[in-house]
Amino acid sequence: MHTTLLDQLLKTDHLSERAFSGGAALFRFHQQVRIQRTPYFIPCLMAVLAGEKRLVFRGAEHVCRAGDWIAIPAGSELTFTNVPDAERGYFAALVICGDNNLMQRFQSRYADLLPAHINNEPVFSPNDGSRKALGDYVEQIMLPSVSKLDHAMIEHRWEALWLALARQGVARELLLAKPGSWRERVSWIVASDPAQDWRIDAVAKQLNASEATLRRRLAAEETSFSDILNAARMDRALGMVMHGGAAIQRIAEACGYQSPSRFTDAFRARFGLTPTALRASF
Repeated sequence: MHTTLLDQLLKTDHLSERAFSGGAALFRFHQQVRIQRTPYFIPCLMAVLAGEKRLVFRGAEHVCRAGDWIAIPAGSELTFTNVPDAERGYFAALVICGDNNLMQRFQSRYADLLPAHINNEPVFSPNDGSRKALGDYVEQIMLPSVSKLDHAMIEHRWEALWLALARQGVARELLLAKPGSWRERVSWIVASDPAQDWRIDAVAKQLNASEATLRRRLAAEETSFSDILNAARMDRALGMVMHGGAAIQRIAEACGYQSPSRFTDAFRARFGLTPTALRASF
């Protein structure tokens, strides 16, 4: 089924390589590439469609082959290697996101229906029901979305996919995600404009909290304001490098760096390769 889905996606103009639509994105890499410490601010479901993805998550190594899926909870940092398929000549994966609003509505509607025991393994093989739900979701997001009813249908298919995962008993950290942690709330603020010279007191004011309270809350979640800000800037940088042809200097400025060389050094320190090297793998 994953090869049929991949071929269908590749024939669709508005969901082409690395294009976003309805909270989903298709990624392709033509060369093997390793990217370390990739931040995820929102829960994501990743379906590997060609090649394999080798990842390190919470100190454990996993291999996700074509046809397998990965559940990535918000607040994660993954180190992974994308290995192209020998016959197709590239690695491909479909990523489906769940933002705050989607997750909150899902929890309010279905929390009481979710199974008591759900598997917590990040890599799993979907059953027929989950695969069909993914196909239905993809079919919906490939249609034009011009009205509120169109967007409602996308959310309906997205919820059906999450419910199919629940019925299979997998992806616990996606299904039971609790949006609204202090880390997540700070991330959404600073990620809105990573180039801004953010200060913790200004962010605390937006959250109706004192600076001391915000520092204490973030410490309780084992993070800090500077860590979140750096991750948000690097997340924006990674997206801009992968999703377009903007000049490195333009990307650096958009991520709060005045010097392209310092930006390149920070990017390499974070992800283990330069922006130019990453682009060469597409």
